[in-house]
Amino acid sequence: MNIIDAHPHIYSGDRQKYPTIDDPWNPGEPASAEDLKSKMDESCVAKAVFIQTSTFYGHDNRYVMDSTRKHSAWATGVVTLSPDDPQHLEVLEDAVNNYSVRGLRGTSDQNGRIDSTNVKRIWSKARDLGIVVNCMVLDDLDRVSEIEALASQLDDLNIIIDHCFMLNKVRKTEKSLEALERLASKPNIHAKLTSGTHGSSRVYPHEDMHAPLKRVIEAFTPQRCVWGSNFPNVLWSKGTTYAQNLSLFTEEIGLSQSDKEAILGKTAERLWFS
Repeated sequence: MNIIDAHPHIYSGDRQKYPTIDDPWNPGEPASAEDLKSKMDESCVAKAVFIQTSTFYGHDNRYVMDSTRKHSAWATGVVTLSPDDPQHLEVLEDAVNNYSVRGLRGTSDQNGRIDSTNVKRIWSKARDLGIVVNCMVLDDLDRVSEIEALASQLDDLNIIIDHCFMLNKVRKTEKSLEALERLASKPNIHAKLTSGTHGSSRVYPHEDMHAPLKRVIEAFTPQRCVWGSNFPNVLWSKGTTYAQNLSLFTEEIGLSQSDKEAILGKTAERLWFS
């Protein structure tokens, strides 16, 4: 089975070449692109989609861009840019054309909105470049109607809801699921199934998240769902290992073989590598 990790973060050990923001969230374990590849090889994961680490580098995407170009045989990247900075349109074009980047992390504007002219401008640029937008608004469900409207206006842009609105079993569970089911009616919106570990109140195998994950998969279908590891897992997965993040989907939640193949590889291959 061809497995693609659609959500690892990477961190350089060279803080001179790649300086951090003030008070960065440290990974807690070695987490360079090469460290990730070692984890991938141990779990038979073939490819990765590097996600810009804004809690470490902010809008400085150089490490993701350099790593994407260096490791283009098995990886691509998603950059995080400000919709309010018009110069970031050029940064995005450079990242795509010269560094093999295949995604934009689409955040809200300076006023917390998705339906602004500035957000539409940079999402339209992503559409024109033929790349994917990873929509990252945490658990701000007030943005649902705005995402829905923008997905309709840019109906040839593939959009992924990062972390499924931080779906979890403690707060906003039903409202988050209802929001996802509403967005699933848009054929160009997809779900990133990374909430199985960080959304759980229990240790692995996170039984409390099995039913919510299955509900998301049913709403979007496996053909519009992707798996991601949340690497580095010491920081982002509450102690659940890289291998366990994967085995949650291969062994624990009861997916069919065809569903596993779509969620763990085929959908991500179509979105980021085709």
